[in-house]
Amino acid sequence: MDIEVRPLAESDLDTADLIFRDAFGTFLGTDMFGDTDLVRTRFRADHVVALGAYADGELIGSNLVTRWGSVAYFGPLSVTPRLWDRGVGARLVDATLGVFAEWGVTHQGLFTFAHSPRHHWLYQKFGFWPRFLTAIMSREVTGVPAARTAWTRLTEMPDRAAVVAACGELTGAILPGLDVRGEIDAVIDQKLGDVLLLGDDPVAPHALAVCHAGAGSEAGSGFCYVKFAAVRPGRDAGAHFSGLLDACQAYAAGTGAQHLALGVNTARHEAYRHLVASGFRTDVPGVTMHRPNVEGYDRAGVYLIDDWR
Repeated sequence: MDIEVRPLAESDLDTADLIFRDAFGTFLGTDMFGDTDLVRTRFRADHVVALGAYADGELIGSNLVTRWGSVAYFGPLSVTPRLWDRGVGARLVDATLGVFAEWGVTHQGLFTFAHSPRHHWLYQKFGFWPRFLTAIMSREVTGVPAARTAWTRLTEMPDRAAVVAACGELTGAILPGLDVRGEIDAVIDQKLGDVLLLGDDPVAPHALAVCHAGAGSEAGSGFCYVKFAAVRPGRDAGAHFSGLLDACQAYAAGTGAQHLALGVNTARHEAYRHLVASGFRTDVPGVTMHRPNVEGYDRAGVYLIDDWR
C-alpha cells in the first residue's frame, strides 16, 4: 500500500473525526467521546500540527501533534480499523518525529492504554518508553464551594498578553521552557471555556487552570474538563492546589456541568493523593510514554493536572 503522510486537509476534518471515533470505539468497545470535539478544535489551534495518512488520495488515519513550549506530545493517533497492522500508524509516528525535530523540543511523549502491549511495542520502536500511570479522573459537581483564595477568569481581564506571559513564567518554574500559551489561546479564541487564575494579582498568579466546558469542546455535555492546571512551586503549593480545585468546581457549577474531569500522572504523588482525598475517582487508567526516558515534570512535589490524550 502506497501511504503518503502530509498535513491534514481542512476538507478532511469530518472524515478524520469519523476515523478517530471508529478506531477508539472499535478498540474500547464503547464510545467514550460523545459530543466532544478533539479533532476540529486542535486543528484550529496554532500550537498543533495535524497530520493525515493518505492512500490513493483517501484519508486513512491522522495524528495531532501538540507543542507546549519545550514539551511536545502526540495524539490521538487513529487509523481506520480495516487497515490496522498495515504500517499506517508507524508512518504517522515517523512523520511526527520530524515535527518534533523542527520544533527542537527537549521532552516528547504520548498517552496510551496501559493494558495494550501492541501500542507499547509500536511506540517503543521509536524510542518512547512507558513510565507512571496517568489517571483520567472525575467527580460530581455538587455545589459551589466557599472560595479559599481569590480567583479570576481570563475572559474578565483587560490585559490578556500580560496574564499569558505570567502563566508562562509560572509553568517555566516547574520545567524550563514549559509553556501552554497555545492551550490558553485556543480555549479563549475558540470559546471552548476559560482560564482560571488563582490569587489576588492575575499577572502574578499562584496557579492557573485551562478549562473546557460543554458540547463541542474537549469536555462534552455535562462536563467541565481541566485540560491543564499548574501551581507555582513553593511551600504553599498544596494549599494553592486546594484553592485551585475549589475554583475549578465553582467554574464548573457556573457552566451547568454535572461532572468535573481531569488527568494526573501518578508520579506527581502529592497531587494524585490530594485528588483522591477530594473525591475524584479514576475512570480511565492510561500510561505516558516518554522520549527520552526521563521524568520531565512527572515528579513528586509537582502540583500539575494534565493528560496527553
